[in-house]
Amino acid sequence: EGCSGWKHFVHAVQTSLYHELAIIASGIVIVALTWGAPNQIGMWTFMVLWWMHQSAKLNVFFGVRNLNEEFIPEHLTFLKSFLKSKPMNLFFPISITVSMVITTLLFQHAATAHSAFTRSGETFLGTLMALAILEHWFLVVPLPSAKLWQWGLASRKPAKAFSVEITAGFLGAGKTTYMRRRLAELAAQDPAIAGKTVVLVNDFASVGIDGSLLNAQGADVVELPNGCICCSLRDDLARQLQETVTRWAPDRVLIEPSGVADIASLIGVMRRPALEPFVRELKVTTLIDGGAFLGDYATLPAHFAAQARLASTLIINKVDLVSAAERRMVAETLRRLNPSVAIATARYGAVEPELEAVPAIDPDHGNHAGHDPACADHQCSHAAHAHSHDPQPSHTGAHDHPAPPRHEHEHEHEHAHEHQHDHAGAELGFVSWQAELAGIADPAALAGVLEAITRGAYGEIKRVKGLTRAGAGWVNFDVAGGRASMTAFAAAAGETARIVAIGRSIDGLGLTTAFSACTTRQAA
Repeated sequence: EGCSGWKHFVHAVQTSLYHELAIIASGIVIVALTWGAPNQIGMWTFMVLWWMHQSAKLNVFFGVRNLNEEFIPEHLTFLKSFLKSKPMNLFFPISITVSMVITTLLFQHAATAHSAFTRSGETFLGTLMALAILEHWFLVVPLPSAKLWQWGLASRKPAKAFSVEITAGFLGAGKTTYMRRRLAELAAQDPAIAGKTVVLVNDFASVGIDGSLLNAQGADVVELPNGCICCSLRDDLARQLQETVTRWAPDRVLIEPSGVADIASLIGVMRRPALEPFVRELKVTTLIDGGAFLGDYATLPAHFAAQARLASTLIINKVDLVSAAERRMVAETLRRLNPSVAIATARYGAVEPELEAVPAIDPDHGNHAGHDPACADHQCSHAAHAHSHDPQPSHTGAHDHPAPPRHEHEHEHEHAHEHQHDHAGAELGFVSWQAELAGIADPAALAGVLEAITRGAYGEIKRVKGLTRAGAGWVNFDVAGGRASMTAFAAAAGETARIVAIGRSIDGLGLTTAFSACTTRQAA
C-alpha cells in the first residue's frame, strides 16, 4: 500500500518469480534438447510464447485500457494491485513494433523456404505472433472485449437477492457512528441478521480508519481505501461488490462511501446488468452535520443539493449542538432541496423516534427526487422509513464468515505522505494526509493538538480521524465540524496506530511534528 515506482515493480516480479524461473528453466531444457536438431519449430514456438507473455505482463503493469480484472480468480485478487488502468503506456508501441518486425521476418522467410516443412512451420510461427499482436491490441482498443467471455463468469454471479443501504454524508457528518448503531440495531433484532450483513466502507485516504471502528459490530467488513468508491473507482466497486456477495451471500449490504462521494455514480453501480437483478431494495440515508451545515453548504451547495435529491431519508445529526432556530433553518433548507424526502434528527447518530412529517408533494415542483429523471433511473426510494436505535451501540464479535485479511505493515518510524486523488474529492479541492503513529500518546497533549487543528493551526482541515495507543489502552480521536473529541477504543489484535486528515490545505510537516511530540514513550 502506498508503494510505487521501481519498488512496486520489484514487488510485482516477486509475486511470480518462481513461476518465471520455472519457465526459464523449461526453456533452457528445450534449447538443450533441440540444439543442432533439424527441427527447431518447437524451440521457436516456446520463444514466441515467452516473448508475448512477458510483453503482455509488462503492458498491464505499465497500464492499458482493458485489464479484464473480473476474470482473475478470487484467491489471486491481490494481483489487481499490480495492474494499472490507463489508455496506453509508452512500452506498448515498442512491444507492438518489435513483434510486427518479428512477424514480418517470419512470413518473409516462410515464403522463400525450400521445403514444405519449413514453410509450414514458419507460417505457423508467424500466425502465432500475429494472433498475439491482435490480443495485445485488445488491451487498448476502446471496445468491451471482456463481454466476449462474460459467459465464463456465470458461476460467480450472486446466488440470491440482497438489499443495499447506503449511508452518505459530508466529511464529519457522523456516518460511521450511525453505521455502528445500525449494526447494533440489527444484532439486537436477531444476531443472525448481523451475521448475514456485509459492510463496504471507504476512506478518502489510502489509510483506512472506519473499517477498524466497524469491525467489532458482528458483520463482515470490506475496506476500500484510497479513493471515492463511487467515482473513479466505480468499476472496482462493482467487481468488489459482486465478489463480496458471491463469497458471503449476504441478506444485506451496508455501504459507507467517503464524505466526498458522488452518490449518483454509486447508485449507478447498483443499476449495472450484473448486479441490478440481485438488488432487492435500495435505500440512501444521508446524514447532515447540523452544526457545520451552514458553512459547508455555503462552500459546496451543488454537492449538498445532489445528496439531498438522491436521499431516501435525511438525518440532521448532532442536533444537541445547535439551537432550535438553527435546526429549523437546516430542515427548511433540506426541505427546499427535496420536498418529498423524510427528515429525521439525531444525537450521536441515534435517530430520534419521530420523523418530521413529509408534506404533500407539489406536482408542479420540478426540484424534488420523485420527479428527478436521474433519481428515477437509479430507482431511488423516497418512502419514509425510521429506525429504532439503542442509546448505546452494542458490540458483538460473532462472525459467520472470516473477514477479509487486513494487511498491516510495521514501521519503526512514523511515516506520512500527502497526495491528491483523481476523483470527486480532487474536484472539490480536497487532499488527504495520513501517517502511522509510533509510541504511546499523552492524552492531554493529543487533545491540545486536536484543538489546534480546529483553530486552523495546520491548514484548512475539514476532517481528522485516527486511532492511537494512549495510557494503558487505545483512543479513537476525531475532528469534525470544527469540534475535537476523543473516546476509548477496544483495539483488535495487530491494530495499527494511524491518523488521516482531509482538507484543502494541510501542513503535513507540522502535523507530523505535533503528533510526534504527543508521544511519551515507545510502545512495547
